[in-house]
Amino acid sequence: MSEQRNEVNPNHPSRGTSDGNTGVGAGSAALEILRMVLDPVEQGIVLVDGDCRPFYANRWACRILSARNGGEVAGIVEHTCPKGIYTQCREKRKAVTYLDVRLPGEGRRKLLGLEVLYQDQPFVAPFYLMLMHDFSDWKKLDDLRSRFATSLSHCMRTPLTAIRNVHSILSDEVNIAGPERERLLGIGWRNIERLIGQLDELQKVFMVESEEMNVCRTLVRIRNLLKPLFNDLERKKAIRGYKLRISDITSLTGRGRLRDFIVAAIDAYGKWMGEAPFIECVSSLREDFYSTGGIEKKFKLSLRPRVPGVHEERRESLKDFLTYCEAHRGLVLSRIATAIDGEMEICTGNTISLLLPVHPSYDREKDLIHPLHMMTERAELEHGEFHLVSMKMVGVVDGEIRFTRLLESSLCACACDDGIVSRGEEPFSYSIFLINRSRDQVADILRAVQDRFAGSCRHSGEEIYPSVRWEIQHSRTPCAGQNSPELGLVEELV
Repeated sequence: MSEQRNEVNPNHPSRGTSDGNTGVGAGSAALEILRMVLDPVEQGIVLVDGDCRPFYANRWACRILSARNGGEVAGIVEHTCPKGIYTQCREKRKAVTYLDVRLPGEGRRKLLGLEVLYQDQPFVAPFYLMLMHDFSDWKKLDDLRSRFATSLSHCMRTPLTAIRNVHSILSDEVNIAGPERERLLGIGWRNIERLIGQLDELQKVFMVESEEMNVCRTLVRIRNLLKPLFNDLERKKAIRGYKLRISDITSLTGRGRLRDFIVAAIDAYGKWMGEAPFIECVSSLREDFYSTGGIEKKFKLSLRPRVPGVHEERRESLKDFLTYCEAHRGLVLSRIATAIDGEMEICTGNTISLLLPVHPSYDREKDLIHPLHMMTERAELEHGEFHLVSMKMVGVVDGEIRFTRLLESSLCACACDDGIVSRGEEPFSYSIFLINRSRDQVADILRAVQDRFAGSCRHSGEEIYPSVRWEIQHSRTPCAGQNSPELGLVEELV
């Protein structure tokens, strides 16, 4: 559709004068700018002047209405669009409606959504911007959802049918024993695991869609977190083996979501390779230099198959597999990485890398609200005490990165087994959430952190090092009533 055809009427009264300042008419300079902007947009757009007469339609509007040019679009709009929508639009009210349009020369009708916006900027004459929404595209989306539901039903029904058949055989044939009984129980168990895996995958997909991936960011020692996880995956035969080459580094991240990322990545490798992979997991530090000055350090965690070239004969690479064949797996991996403030990369050698900030900025939701809710709920379920402690390094002049690493190592060694540690709002500070410990026991734990930190500083050759101060900000005991001052203080933080 040429640009000349999109102009409804070159001799329209709203055409701009030679000075180019009288309006958005068919020949004005403003229209030429709008034409360049609106023509490529894949949404039906019609411009209407102050007298409710269309003077421009973009290509997509012609396509939606099966019109040969902008003049046919203008005729359809003038004939079908209610005049009241313009009045409603000028009064700054919501101006939306739908039109049942008969397409010219086709003998069929099309349902369109119509949204009108009134523009009365001082540098142009007032005009209306009309947006068309093609409901037939929604029908295509409904068809895709229907296909998704059918596929999902088939995936769920297959293991459920197998489980039902196994249960029926074992119930009817009471004389089944020995190897045959074990074989049937194995079939039932494998299908139960398969069904649970599909439900987990479905939950992750919908959590991604609804952006409900809440994260409780805590201080973790990465190697201590991942080694038991890989042992468990090897025991379940999800991997044939693994090799960890991870430095002893601590990080403030979502512990549960980091596990989810590793499990989802290994599951993607298994689907891509068609067998349980042997995984190498390595770590490194990356420094990004800003043009304005400053350095951002990131912790890089990389997963790759033991022999990357073994599947080079495959038609698609891992990146293509996760962006086309199994796009939902790639989407879940990317969103989990984003939830823990990281970035996912698929590098050469079919390596999946996760970049996490070494020193993430304070986030109230992730560092206070979510840990507070989680630990108070645990304390209620276990009928134990809850204590919120604030700890801070005082007197940091130089070497803050080194001292921060030593303090975080001390916190992991002394406090993480009894609770969780999150980033504090002030610099060089931490929030510590402890349950099932009395105030005296909490004091003992925190003094142990102080002593370990001081010993680590002396052992590393530091003659002058910061002091560590702490205080119990809030406490809650099992006998505290709903209106207790301790509970009120905790709720005030939320």
